[in-house]
Amino acid sequence: MNREPDFSYVNDRGRRVAGPPAFVHYVYTEKGGIQEYNDEVGQAYIEAFVKANSDVINEGLAAKARRSRLKVV
Repeated sequence: MNREPDFSYVNDRGRRVAGPPAFVHYVYTEKGGIQEYNDEVGQAYIEAFVKANSDVINEGLAAKARRSRLKVV
């Protein structure tokens, strides 16, 4: 998923809009503002983090659960 985002679109006159104007259009028109765009980006980062680290996290939680069931005599 290491590709450049493409925010280009075709305007009402049939011309292709690309670059910063297309990005501004995407953020303010399609997403509704900066906060909504930031939320979308943050959600993507969190999903990628969970996918990349879920095995390690689950192993750690399972080991912790096993240790908590052991009784020290």
